[in-house]
Amino acid sequence: MTPTEPREPARASVDPDEAPELFTGAVSYPVAGEVAVVPAEVPAGGEGTAPPVPRGRALAALLVLALSAFAFVTAEVLPLGLMTPMAEGLGVAESTVGLLITVQALVVVVGSVPLAFAVKRLRPRTALLMALTVFAGGLAVSATADSFGQLVAGRGVSALAHALFWAVVTPAAAGMFPQAVRGRMVSRLLLGGSGAGVIGLPASTWLAQQVGWHAPYWVLVAAAVALLAALAILMPGFRAEEGTAARGELPSRPMYVRVLVSIALAVGSMAVTWTFISPFLVRVTGFGQATVPALLALGGVVGTITTAFVGRYLDRWPVRSAVVGLALLVSMFAGLAVAGSNVPATLALLVLQGFAWAVAVPAHVNWAMRHAPGRTDVLMAGYQSLYNVGNMLGPIAGGAILAAYGPGWLPAASVALSGAAFLVVLTVRPWGLLERLRRERRRSARASVRTPRRSQSS
Repeated sequence: MTPTEPREPARASVDPDEAPELFTGAVSYPVAGEVAVVPAEVPAGGEGTAPPVPRGRALAALLVLALSAFAFVTAEVLPLGLMTPMAEGLGVAESTVGLLITVQALVVVVGSVPLAFAVKRLRPRTALLMALTVFAGGLAVSATADSFGQLVAGRGVSALAHALFWAVVTPAAAGMFPQAVRGRMVSRLLLGGSGAGVIGLPASTWLAQQVGWHAPYWVLVAAAVALLAALAILMPGFRAEEGTAARGELPSRPMYVRVLVSIALAVGSMAVTWTFISPFLVRVTGFGQATVPALLALGGVVGTITTAFVGRYLDRWPVRSAVVGLALLVSMFAGLAVAGSNVPATLALLVLQGFAWAVAVPAHVNWAMRHAPGRTDVLMAGYQSLYNVGNMLGPIAGGAILAAYGPGWLPAASVALSGAAFLVVLTVRPWGLLERLRRERRRSARASVRTPRRSQSS
């Protein structure tokens, strides 16, 4: 047989005509010292499955999904830009308004997996339409809020929609395209989320300053309704198991757990420092408070541009992409810890942060889907939960460090967390697995020549 083009093992495939016995009895592959099990029955959505929709319609649907991601992430980060006007309008402290971030993270952590199980029999289109409908309702509750309690209620409803959307959207978007371009499609989907920090949050903050903090919520309500209509028209109604991303290509529970541990540590490292990046830039580096939004936008623009181009590398090097992203993240935090008081160095490190994070996040999403030991929609919900564990615990740890030692020590804590994530990924041995897969396929091909294929009745 002709071996496949050398790539990391997540791109290695098994041809059922070359290795028929892999599909009549379960086969286990060692993965970084553990075992990945290929089931006896190959599920729908395998390597050879054709995309369930024409490419043109799939691209149109992907655009709507990316715009929906933009709306969801803008709503998620909205309190960061509206904290002062919200506090003044509702008569509460800014720290109280900050609890909206915790509410969002907590609901997503608790609700992602149960919601994914609840809708797993539904078509992705139906689940996504449900998510956008609930999202619009939650935003409307927030837009009409005249008390902090009502605002929290609206935030909770929107967070449930957020949890459902992100559990379903990545497998649904990737499932419309061949597996060979999965990384590119995932990065295009995440481009919407990246744009929220560069366009959505600044625009919402400006609008709130001009008209009041309720206005951005009404704009998002209108956007959610428009996206709901567009999705109803453009999103194909295929079943989840018909897509090309219904199951992981190399299902492995230990590898999937590695991804969860790595992303939780990486997100935690970001949350420790970036939640309090404003006091760091002002008190450690010496920037004026008014320049902080522009400084953060610098990294955001770099991240958005990087997200647009990184996908082609995720398809060929899924594990190495994660290693590179995390290595750059560790370097960035180490640089802030050592040279955070130097203005030119800090500017360069803010650019590096945008690049590193834009590589690390899509790489982890792509990697998690490849090794999902079951349905990708349910297991991506687990990924979303662990992502938000980092989002929830990071600010708590960062706040404690800030109160006890000051902002200068925040990057040091982030170095420790991101370094741990880097080691989790660095210890993966992808090329060893690739060679084992090749040997197994050669052995199976030889066996298929000697032994006639067993019938289904045997």
